[in-house]
Amino acid sequence: MAVSVREGGGDLEEESVVAEINITPLTDIFLVLLIIFMVTSSALVDSEAQKSGVKVTLPKSNMAGPAQTKKTDPILTVTKDGDVYVGTKKTDVDHLLAELQKALQEGGSETVLVRGDQNVKLGNAVDIMTIAKRAGANHISILTASPK
Repeated sequence: MAVSVREGGGDLEEESVVAEINITPLTDIFLVLLIIFMVTSSALVDSEAQKSGVKVTLPKSNMAGPAQTKKTDPILTVTKDGDVYVGTKKTDVDHLLAELQKALQEGGSETVLVRGDQNVKLGNAVDIMTIAKRAGANHISILTASPK
């Protein structure tokens, strides 16, 4: 509370002090944090897409739960044309066993993540999972998309 003296009359008069919080800097900080979050989240999505190889249309499932995966788990991708990728490296079915064994050993993993296009035939998927088991995978996780 401030007290001021008027020159003319000698009476004491009280002035009210108005205290305001300036929220402009706070708003600026929140906007900067929002922009940083948006940029890093899109970069994480892009890096995950690069790790998994090629783009495929995953089958939709509303019953699937989150897969317990590690970053070192090899990702096996099967496209609708029947092309097979281990990570980002294209391979044929004849060399798939050796490629999966190498990927499992390098990652120190026992899990193979299978990403298959929704148009892949069941017989092809079973053949690929059989090869993954022979390569040493104790666990096979099939990745799906959640329905929207």
